[in-house]
Amino acid sequence: MIRHLQRGWSFFRAERNESLDILPASQRLDEDNWYKGTADAVTQNIDIIEGYDPKYILVLAGDHIYKQDYSLMIAQHVNSGADVTVGCIEVPREEAKGFGVMHVGENDRILEFVEKPDNPPAMPGNPDMALASMGIYVFEASYLYKLLKKDAADPDSSHDFGKDLIPAIVASGHAVAHPYSRSWVKTEFEKKPYWRDVGTVDAFWQANIDLTDITPELDLYDNHWPIWTYSELTPPAKFVHDEENRRGFAVSSMVSGG
Repeated sequence: MIRHLQRGWSFFRAERNESLDILPASQRLDEDNWYKGTADAVTQNIDIIEGYDPKYILVLAGDHIYKQDYSLMIAQHVNSGADVTVGCIEVPREEAKGFGVMHVGENDRILEFVEKPDNPPAMPGNPDMALASMGIYVFEASYLYKLLKKDAADPDSSHDFGKDLIPAIVASGHAVAHPYSRSWVKTEFEKKPYWRDVGTVDAFWQANIDLTDITPELDLYDNHWPIWTYSELTPPAKFVHDEENRRGFAVSSMVSGG
């Protein structure tokens, strides 16, 4: 991930106030603890974040694949006056066991939130689907600082956004949902929002296989919304055997650099 960001996203210009800071997991507070949870990962770097003096903070997961215009989600957060805005997507109930699941009422207000339930609640009128959290959150910076410092001082907390912070805000504050369908970036070839959590080996494999389709669900050829990466200068794959019994076929595959 660090190499990908350093090489593929090295086009930021400091004179335009553009920058990319990479902060690997470390023991910044004491020698006994690495990051205890997703919230603690932010808490341990809060001094660096405060140094930039942001008004709003967008928290993302590093193991998801999707295309989204975050400005639309941030605009909803600002206009709603919510304490937190949570990105969400409809998923089959069976798959929802691995995510936070929410129930949403009028004006997108989140009424209930449960993290990784064994029996995910279904969406009203759609018994086979559940509304899952994407692990994307928008906060006003000053509010998030207070929240994280309070959580860090709680010995009973697991210091996780989905398990601790979001349910607490839903119960006592103002949390709203942002459906991914409102801000996903699509081309004429993409028929439905593409989002994959690749936190497991199987999910990572499936995401790679998705790209071998003739018309992939995720369009990588969008010049208006490019997916940046670093292309190493490696020689192409080479097929050298032409004997009758040694010829193979590459079907629905990608033949990449060697």
